[in-house]
Amino acid sequence: MRIVFGFSPACRGRHSFRQTLRAAWHRSQPTPTLSSVAVTTDLHAALREHFGHAAFRPGQEEVVAAALAGRDVLVVMPTGAGKSLCYQLPALMREDEVTVVVSPLVSLMTDQVAGLERGAAGRAVLINSQREAGENREALARVRGGDVRLLYVAPERFAAPGFVESLEGVRVGMFVVDEAHCVSQWGHDFRPDYFELPRAARALGARQIFAATATATPRVAGDVIVRLGLRDAVRVTTGFDRPNLSYMVIRADTDVDRRRRITAVLADPAARPAIVYAGTRARTGELADALARSLGVGVAAYHAGLDRERRERAQRAFMADEVEIVVATNAFGMGIDKPDVRTVCHAAVPESLEAYYQEAGRGGRDGGPARCLLFAAARDKGLHVHFINQSAAGEARSARWAQYRGIWAFVEGDGCRRLAIQRHFGDRSTPHVAHGIPCCDVCDPAALPAAPAGRSERAPAPAGARAGAVRARAHSTSGPAPGPELDRAIVELVLSARPSVGRTRAVEILRGGRSKVVVANSYDSLELYGAFAHLSSAETLDHVDRLIERGVLRSTGGRFPKLALAPGARDVQGRLAA
Repeated sequence: MRIVFGFSPACRGRHSFRQTLRAAWHRSQPTPTLSSVAVTTDLHAALREHFGHAAFRPGQEEVVAAALAGRDVLVVMPTGAGKSLCYQLPALMREDEVTVVVSPLVSLMTDQVAGLERGAAGRAVLINSQREAGENREALARVRGGDVRLLYVAPERFAAPGFVESLEGVRVGMFVVDEAHCVSQWGHDFRPDYFELPRAARALGARQIFAATATATPRVAGDVIVRLGLRDAVRVTTGFDRPNLSYMVIRADTDVDRRRRITAVLADPAARPAIVYAGTRARTGELADALARSLGVGVAAYHAGLDRERRERAQRAFMADEVEIVVATNAFGMGIDKPDVRTVCHAAVPESLEAYYQEAGRGGRDGGPARCLLFAAARDKGLHVHFINQSAAGEARSARWAQYRGIWAFVEGDGCRRLAIQRHFGDRSTPHVAHGIPCCDVCDPAALPAAPAGRSERAPAPAGARAGAVRARAHSTSGPAPGPELDRAIVELVLSARPSVGRTRAVEILRGGRSKVVVANSYDSLELYGAFAHLSSAETLDHVDRLIERGVLRSTGGRFPKLALAPGARDVQGRLAA
């Protein structure tokens, strides 16, 4: 067999000639099949031996067989469906190769290696920057000695000098890219380090690439195949329906309101164990302290600002049921396999529906009922717009706007929330209704948790319902109906108001608010003051955000962002008409 070598400018100087030669030779070998690999051919016997399971879950057997046959694979399975087993089992069945698993978070690697210790002791190791140098050297020595079948590493490890060289002579079979959506700018958790993974796989001489994710839309899945260079990949998607989860969206206008509502929900022992996603590091600590004081139960805080020891202690305590609640940022939970989480609360709207689905999916991994409660406020929308405007331009910003539309269509929609999730991910199946488990707050409003006294229970009114209410008010009052007229009024206000105003101040002026700021700056003397008093704040703010999204207006950013006409938006009337 003749082997032709080529070196791209990007590769020169990164790896030795010997490594490139090894990679080219290894890739040139015949693709292994079930009969040519030293494996136990009875998949069910291997499943019982290594994991103690009597049967595969849907899609798992097909994926395992494809992996053992040496095929490149893209598997899209919801959280809790058993993606990790799909590469762990074939890795354990191959006695002459090492599987390299790339995972983005230390918590994910730690949990999976600990899980493998129960059924395959000593066969998996991890290397990361949070371990002592001596521990990492020992792990590498075990890999080179042939004792290890799975090596877990973070993506940035391949940029470390000497790491690839340290694996020279190791026969690498599968190169697994977990959380593969991170390679796509259209994914919700894009990580530039993932761009280098195809080159790393080639340098290691990997026979095949296995990509796994729980949150790939059809567009993201296609992007993953292209960016990772999957060859004639076997694609397995098992659907996105989680019949044991109840999705609820609940309106909470202030931090105090959210805290009271979350406390009321988690006061019920049946609602615990629970994960509360707080959005920011500061809110994480504040909410954890408040819940501990109010409920008198163990509550742990987890975020990237804590030192490694505190994060590991919080994770261990939650996994061991020493604390019943963990309050965290999105740094917690990816890959954590705690089966009995009964409630997942979001104290703020996540930046994408993909992120929400993944985090909410931490609940009910044991198949038992779990509630996913999203506490939404209008100001969450403004924060999303602000961060999008601060992001890079081009494709990255377009992707952020697409995510913005997706999550707010879910929050404000008037249809089944589970169905909305399935359609977002391209799943055309009909949601399965589990006996005795409410689907969502739209399909079963009575399932909403009781609100603290004096507060309304319902989420922000669905978009369709709001539109109908607006039309009704427009016919019964003298105020103008929303639409182009409101859009033109917003632009005119932005151009005429002095001092300049931000999003919420513009809404206040258009609705006739009488705050001290309005009076002090004589905003109440503007011609448009109170012109849209018949509309709600949410309706008016939605039009402001749409003008920003369409490029008519921009937010200046900073601590107190103001509205301004976007560069190039000279023909405002024409832009609005379009």
